[in-house]
Amino acid sequence: MRARLLRRALVLLLGAAPAAAAQHPLVGLPLDDPAYAQLDGLVSLGCGAARISAFRPFMVKDIQAALRAAAAEPACRGRVLDALTSRFLEPVAAQDSARADSSRLRFGAAATLRATGQHGGTFYPLWRDIRPVSQGDPAAVGLARLRLTWNGGPNVVFVSEAYGETQRRNDPTVRASAFRSTSGVIDFSDAYASGRLGPVVLSIGRAREAWIGEGTESLVLSANGPALDRITLTAQWPKFEFKALVASLNDVVLTPQLDSLSDSTTPQRFHRMLIAHALTYRPSRQVEITIGETGLIPSRGGGVNLAYANPLMIYQVTQNDSARATDPASNVNLTAFGSIRANVGRASLQGDLLIDDIQIDAKDRARYPNLFGWMLQGTYALPLPMPTSIGAQYRRVGAFTYLETFYTDTWQQYDQPIGSELGPDADMGRAFAEIWPRGKLRVIGGLARWRRGANRIDQRPPANREGHAGALFPYTTAARPAVQAAWMGDLTVEWLDPVLPVSLQVDGASVENPNNQPGPTETLARVQLSLSYRWRYP
Repeated sequence: MRARLLRRALVLLLGAAPAAAAQHPLVGLPLDDPAYAQLDGLVSLGCGAARISAFRPFMVKDIQAALRAAAAEPACRGRVLDALTSRFLEPVAAQDSARADSSRLRFGAAATLRATGQHGGTFYPLWRDIRPVSQGDPAAVGLARLRLTWNGGPNVVFVSEAYGETQRRNDPTVRASAFRSTSGVIDFSDAYASGRLGPVVLSIGRAREAWIGEGTESLVLSANGPALDRITLTAQWPKFEFKALVASLNDVVLTPQLDSLSDSTTPQRFHRMLIAHALTYRPSRQVEITIGETGLIPSRGGGVNLAYANPLMIYQVTQNDSARATDPASNVNLTAFGSIRANVGRASLQGDLLIDDIQIDAKDRARYPNLFGWMLQGTYALPLPMPTSIGAQYRRVGAFTYLETFYTDTWQQYDQPIGSELGPDADMGRAFAEIWPRGKLRVIGGLARWRRGANRIDQRPPANREGHAGALFPYTTAARPAVQAAWMGDLTVEWLDPVLPVSLQVDGASVENPNNQPGPTETLARVQLSLSYRWRYP
């Protein structure tokens, strides 16, 4: 009897977190939510209807719409779709009942324990140098989140999420200083208000953003660094989606010691803004095409240039306005990008291109290199009883891509890349396989070849690209004379439950010429176990 009562109590406790279908439709799903891996897995298995958007985080309403569309596609049916449907699509009657009885105020919480073991050194994040274990992930970290959501009706929502982390070391998403004399941190991750009018959603506040790419990784705008304080505008129609963003970045202070200024120059503080806009066209559920622009705007006096904040003007044209600043350290660093994503039968294909700079004049082509980044990926769903896909990916970021003459213009936030986790001057090819023994159980492993040249996203002053039009890739210097190369292997097992997610990740690398210095090959390894409990979260 006692065992039966204990089991019932456990079921009630674990069932205390209602499905996300009860969450407000305008809430953005946090980028570390287990559902992203399941949604990406569906696409890799040939379910193009589950493709939601080129822009993350996904709103709950869009996840629900995609799952309804996927239910009508034979290629989408199976254990992964069933697991997502049970979470996000409650019966209509149950939704109506919950909505009638629930308060406008919703409280949620999550707690995570993460344990890490390392050998030989640390190689994550990939944009940093290889460092001793003492500078890598701590052996044990605790993370607690408290989330408050206010439902202002079907078209208005307010979200505020505070978190505490026991050890901030080697966490690139942290932007706050250590709390008092501890090694931990207390800060806000999500804190935004969103409202909808017809097809348009306006959101103001703090959140993580990732545009095109996969997961938090993107050549254009990744979420590998801290959350952004931003304003976003999203407009959606059956075949089109438009998104615009204006965000503040951390200030940068130029000094003679760090930035090759003359000794007589006093330190100069620059306020920086990030702008972006993009348009996605969907001729069908199986195909998406996205084009867009981004820009990083430094200025000494602060403020927002409304010409750049206008989402309907082309930044490349605005840059040539005669009223723009002439201070070379206030140069606007603009990029253009495009992406094509398609499902063809059992195959899922994606290609992304970033143009940081392209030389048109013959004189410029002789002096400056083109600054590109690109990614190609393909997966194929195998006709097996257990849902399985295999795939290959290649990412490349040019030797001087993301870098500018002054660090004020470099594509970084708090010294972390705004773009790809590879940073500049690197590439990686990877083959992988993904298996779904159950709808919530994911096993993925791969083998990769990683190369990196001398340039880094956080180096000051940035590498000067002038005179390097024909430089070899990866690039080397007298201080870093060798190309770093590595064979890398990874295996991840994840239990993607919305209440009790568990992840076990094993990574290893055999690194030649560590940190671009000739020397013996080093062997590095990392094992990381993460366990969470989420109550009414998100």
